[in-house]
Amino acid sequence: MVGTRAVRAALVALTLGAIGAVAAREVAARPGGGCGREGFALERLERRVGALGLDDETKQAVYRVIDRARDEQRALDEKIHAAHERMRDLLDQDQPAPDPLLAQADSIGALATEARKADLRAMMAIRGLLTADQWKKLHEWRHGRADSPPPEPGA
Repeated sequence: MVGTRAVRAALVALTLGAIGAVAAREVAARPGGGCGREGFALERLERRVGALGLDDETKQAVYRVIDRARDEQRALDEKIHAAHERMRDLLDQDQPAPDPLLAQADSIGALATEARKADLRAMMAIRGLLTADQWKKLHEWRHGRADSPPPEPGA
């Protein structure tokens, strides 16, 4: 009996950790959310692109990358939400079996990894569109090592 409770407690802790990791990624991707550990949040990146003084063609190419990344993120967010619902269903059972819980935790983790990879793909695509100096300026703004970009219109 004690072993079963310990296993159950460990599974719940593992599950909550996986859920927390995904929730943190979702918060970081929202405007004003997160602490920047998840790379460039698309909204923050989009706001800063305008301050770089890019030519229209480059700016539009960057915005297309951001739009594609948002589409990919929306699809992944739907999958992540469904995976969390499945985890809740498993945890709501009277006697949750460890194997399905662990498999679901793996699924949530894999989806979180895919979401992070999508962020990285977008970031690298944008980096390829910018000069080294433009990229450096974005990087410095992100890490607070340079003056902030000019305020956005209406901000």
